[in-house]
Amino acid sequence: MSAVVLATLALAALAASPWSFLVLVIASAALLLWEWGAATRGSGGDATTLLQVACVTALVIFVAVHKFVVAAILLAAVLAVIAIWGSRRNGTRNAALDAAGLAYVALPAAALIWLRGDPSYGLTAVLFVLVVAWTTDTASYIGGRTFGGPKFAPAISPKKTWSGFLVGTSVPALIGLAFAQYLGNSSAPALAVVALALAFACQMGDLLESAVKRSLGIKDMSQLIPGHGGFFDRIDSLLLAAVVAAVIALRNAVSPGAGLLIW
Repeated sequence: MSAVVLATLALAALAASPWSFLVLVIASAALLLWEWGAATRGSGGDATTLLQVACVTALVIFVAVHKFVVAAILLAAVLAVIAIWGSRRNGTRNAALDAAGLAYVALPAAALIWLRGDPSYGLTAVLFVLVVAWTTDTASYIGGRTFGGPKFAPAISPKKTWSGFLVGTSVPALIGLAFAQYLGNSSAPALAVVALALAFACQMGDLLESAVKRSLGIKDMSQLIPGHGGFFDRIDSLLLAAVVAAVIALRNAVSPGAGLLIW
């Protein structure tokens, strides 16, 4: 039920307009940064979190109005401030965690806003990324529960199996085929390969968050969402996939949605 509610909110904001989606991304980023602060510093409502949220808010607004150089300079400057200020106050390791948390959230947020800003294919492109991420998560769970077998990365994520990994990575190819059929002007095999690449990124994003939690000695990033733990735990696979989608979309920087979808 939690997943259904979250998906409904995401789809409604995505479909309404680029600006409603921007508001959703900012709110989501604030939750993620709060969780990161609580998990790494023991406080999600301190000055560091406020600075991070302000940075991401300004960053995505600059991206939305196509001020990309300003956005890049802003992110680099805030990362430097956090690293220097944090190392003097809390030590190098904690400062590195603060900077990593900002990058972890800011880059996917900027990527999603950039994709959604394409007036021709933005909505479809972000929907494609979301559906691939949701399909990867669901297929991985079903595949692992159905087939079981050897563990994929027992030192990082003890429950993840090779069967779940392979099913979760391969099934999203069907999403690529379906979207190619819907678009009518894209190569189905090529878009299936793109879906596979994003699904693999989803799997690596899941493992990355598991590695972070293991290094911090925690099971969940928070207990914010019933049945899922934290917000990070719900969308961990989407974060890396969004960045990979933006990198692929760079092949058509004028129309990033087309760069991702049209082959």
